Amino acid sequence: MLKIILLISYVLDNVFDFILVKLNDSYVKKPLPENVKDVYDEEKYNKWINYRNETKKFSAIHTLVSAFITLILLIFNIHARVFYLFDFNSLIPIAKIPSGNIYNYIFLILIFTLLSSLISLPFDYYQNFVIEEKYGFNKTTKKTFVLDALKSFIIGLILSAILFFAVMFFFETIGNWGIVATCAAVILFNAFIALFSLPIMRIFNKFTPLEEGELRSKLSELCEKYNVKIKEIYVMDASKRTTRANAFCTGIGKKTISLDDNLVNNYSTDKIVAVFAHEFGHAKYKHMLKSIWFAFFRIIILIVALGVVLNIPAICEAFGFEEVNYYFAFTVLTMISWPVSRVFDLVSNKLSRTFEYQADAFAAKEGYGESLIGALKQLSRDALTNLNPHPFVVALEHSHPTLSERITAITSKEKPTE
Repeated sequence: MLKIILLISYVLDNVFDFILVKLNDSYVKKPLPENVKDVYDEEKYNKWINYRNETKKFSAIHTLVSAFITLILLIFNIHARVFYLFDFNSLIPIAKIPSGNIYNYIFLILIFTLLSSLISLPFDYYQNFVIEEKYGFNKTTKKTFVLDALKSFIIGLILSAILFFAVMFFFETIGNWGIVATCAAVILFNAFIALFSLPIMRIFNKFTPLEEGELRSKLSELCEKYNVKIKEIYVMDASKRTTRANAFCTGIGKKTISLDDNLVNNYSTDKIVAVFAHEFGHAKYKHMLKSIWFAFFRIIILIVALGVVLNIPAICEAFGFEEVNYYFAFTVLTMISWPVSRVFDLVSNKLSRTFEYQADAFAAKEGYGESLIGALKQLSRDALTNLNPHPFVVALEHSHPTLSERITAITSKEKPTE
């Protein structure tokens, strides 16, 4: 019965995602808000409709295939079968621990990380080299695609191993106090990733300092005006993978600003400065520090839930294990925590949208409102963005307000011309 309940929970998670897609479908034919009607001409709008329909169908197939494979693995206790496939203890006795041989865990992590990558690989390939290529987004070469997949697999494997063995060590060493130790370790680990996100991104992208000139001068002036220390302003080679453009701000203390080369090469100086002013607003208001506390609270709740799973051996035993299994406990956690995670999504995305409004308002008060609106419209047009998503989908899944909402807010905050 316990196994059936968990399987039903997993199915309901996927059904809920399907409902969100249908909600967005119900808004496709609704008239666009007046302030975004000029984003797409008729040809571009029809291109967006076609792109959305193809992406939606392909995503549905991907989800169904992944869900089907996952259900097969769970129903037939494949995780446990893989875990007990080899008796590593007879080969390396020193690795024996109360909950099983540590090398069985290494083997389990390796197999399922590899399986996850292999399942996603053909879908990622089709998405990039068929759909994205068809609509002019893809710039990834097959060599870059393969290298990205390999790097992602290695990084994912290393991070998974670190996480699982840390949890195992804490709970094996100090019992339920492992919940506290795991919370502290995961929080520190996430803080480390946030602080050193740029070095990690360098594994995939090249960052070049923005060259001297009018653009850099205007950006530097804004930094000096508010006495915000900028470590560097980089241009990231996003064009090696896509035609889309973006920008971000990272770092505590001295800030690092990154502008995609697609932004620098295809947008006017005023629009780029406006986007920079928005990112500068995030840095000025310390949005990263403010949001990280909620992320930490979310981590604590999930680790407590993990501790509960680890204290109920019957859960793992229902899926073929002879005792509690640390790796599978994380799988169970994803199966049962999705309702709570959705609530956290509502709150975290609401917080994120509030920060986006504040960053937009900062740019508008600096006199870049009109240019920011122009940049946002161009960004949406270039990326074939859905301009009229369902409000509930926005609340649950969107970290940014809709384009129409942002334009309305920017207009109300824009610095009046003299």
